[in-house]
Amino acid sequence: MMSKTDGRMGVGRILRNPVLWGVSLALALGVAACSDNSPTSPSGSTGTGSVLTVLVSGPTNLSGQGKTAQFTAKAILSSGAAEDRTSSATWQSDNGNIASVASNGVVTARGEGSTTISATIEGLKGMAPLSVKFENRTPDPAPGQKLPLPDVKAFIESVSPTCPSLATQSCPQGIKYVNNPWQDCIIDNLRTLDTRWGYNAKPTRTPADNGGQPVVAAGDEIAYHYSAGPDQGSQDVYLIDILEGHCGASPKLTWRDATGTEQAIWTGAGRF
Repeated sequence: MMSKTDGRMGVGRILRNPVLWGVSLALALGVAACSDNSPTSPSGSTGTGSVLTVLVSGPTNLSGQGKTAQFTAKAILSSGAAEDRTSSATWQSDNGNIASVASNGVVTARGEGSTTISATIEGLKGMAPLSVKFENRTPDPAPGQKLPLPDVKAFIESVSPTCPSLATQSCPQGIKYVNNPWQDCIIDNLRTLDTRWGYNAKPTRTPADNGGQPVVAAGDEIAYHYSAGPDQGSQDVYLIDILEGHCGASPKLTWRDATGTEQAIWTGAGRF
């Protein structure tokens, strides 16, 4: 064991010897460096570059008061990387009376009109336009009741000339039970009056009745959902045949209430 005297002599010898002093100092600095626990980068920094551009994405249209949609903010960095900064961006709507936006990018429709939704990240702003238009829809009837059938015969007669030709568009490639451009045009116009209008899924027909093609909807009928609940799949519909001679040589407009004569199911035909 080294005595206290030996220890003091050892220290003295190191201090008097430049080589030993340099070695001791290097060892001490190395120990200090290994024990350094200071942070290497600021909190929240990705270390992948600065923000060059902010891209905001979301739907361009919202329909119905109170409808919501998620907008996202993406930062394009100088390194070429793209980062989702939706939760940390500062969100703003140019017109809060049209649509408001929460701190997480969720937008809520408030009134009809147009506004711009923006997100700011590190001083850079990205923007996306938004249009809000309320759908026209007759309120649900009282429990156990059903809405009356709207008389839209005259409306269809006025709209039809603005739609594609009946003869060339009402039965595409001879396929009868699929929606067609003429019918789409008629129903799109009807839905400006009331979104309860749609197609009949023609549940009594199969591909064998449709040239081997899947049955989508009767190409000559319209359906009106008269009860409460979701439209899609409802059997609570008025069924109206609006085209006489469908798939024939000379189709023409008609108005025949076929409600109850066959099973009908409301469908949006994949369009709404």
